[in-house]
Amino acid sequence: MTLSPGERILYAFFDTLVAAKNAASALEKAGFDLPVVDRTDRHDAGQFLANSSLHPEGTGEALARIDFNHAFFLTFKTTDDYVNKAIKIIQKHEGIV
Repeated sequence: MTLSPGERILYAFFDTLVAAKNAASALEKAGFDLPVVDRTDRHDAGQFLANSSLHPEGTGEALARIDFNHAFFLTFKTTDDYVNKAIKIIQKHEGIV
């Protein structure tokens, strides 16, 4: 996926497929490009995240220090102007960005 200046890819993690699909639907209704919902192997995701130096939005912690026992995730592209709107929608549906 190619990003233009001012664009970002957001990743959101969820405990259930229902929560992930509901968040994806709400994001699409809010005008975001259709998010991709997928399932991750918890062991593989945990290993990836444990080695990550990324920081989740608004937590100030490294991903490796947060319990990511979440089996479902979604990804989508947005612009810097709409990141906060997307995060609010995801958090409303119990997701972690």
